[in-house]
Amino acid sequence: MKPKATPARGQRSGRTPQRRERSTAAEPSMDVGTEAERPLDAEDVALASLDAKVRTEEARADLSSIEPHADLSVRLPRAVISRLLAEADQCNITPSELIKRALMQYLPMQKGGGRR
Repeated sequence: MKPKATPARGQRSGRTPQRRERSTAAEPSMDVGTEAERPLDAEDVALASLDAKVRTEEARADLSSIEPHADLSVRLPRAVISRLLAEADQCNITPSELIKRALMQYLPMQKGGGRR
């Protein structure tokens, strides 16, 4: 076997490969119509849960916005407020909605449609 001749200092043998420019665009996929199934991870589950919660709150807001509202302030002992917040949290509703439901039960509509 013959020994290879080394190139002179500062010179390269053969052609120097050209540098390729990097592309930031995504390369098109060959299978456009099919989407690969992949298992859900914790982040996917958390995002789906958050999305469902947001949709539920939006639906509640849409339903409650049908009736005109007025503001009412009531001073309550801290113990009552704590119980109210715990019950609302347990029922997964707002404290305002819990108070509204309780008052609607306590003050039923009269036959003529008006209040007492």
